[in-house]
Amino acid sequence: MRSARIVLVCLALLLPLSAVHASERGIILRAGDLYAEPFIDANKLGAVAPNQPVTIVERRGGWLAIETGGRRGWVRMLIVRLEAAPQPGGSTAALRTGSTGTTVATGVKGLDDADIRNAGIDRAQLAKLDMLGADDNEARKQAARTNLKEAAVPYLKPGKAK
Repeated sequence: MRSARIVLVCLALLLPLSAVHASERGIILRAGDLYAEPFIDANKLGAVAPNQPVTIVERRGGWLAIETGGRRGWVRMLIVRLEAAPQPGGSTAALRTGSTGTTVATGVKGLDDADIRNAGIDRAQLAKLDMLGADDNEARKQAARTNLKEAAVPYLKPGKAK
């Protein structure tokens, strides 16, 4: 019985250490904001500076929960360069940009290539979406109540094909 308690205590002490080793490391690419939650309108906790090392402790969509300099918060994924391989279960897309050949990698958990290839139309959801629209008269009345002015916006001219 006593040895079982010792084993449980040892495991309880080692589990937090294993989580630290499983965390990803990264570097901040460009200055950005540190948010309290993974939302653009969340409270800002401060700023992060370029070349600042970070530990990535969680991913949620296009956001990363990071720890750096004794602070913890959320940053947009695209301002972080990963130093470790992505965690299992997330898909990774790498893009080569500009003439410098810089590689930008993002990992968003959820959809993989097969999900996108096999995607279809959910007609019931499309019908619900159609019910949310407003006709021209309703839109003009709402605009008048909120002092919005109607403006004509010309179509873009077709660009050159690449």
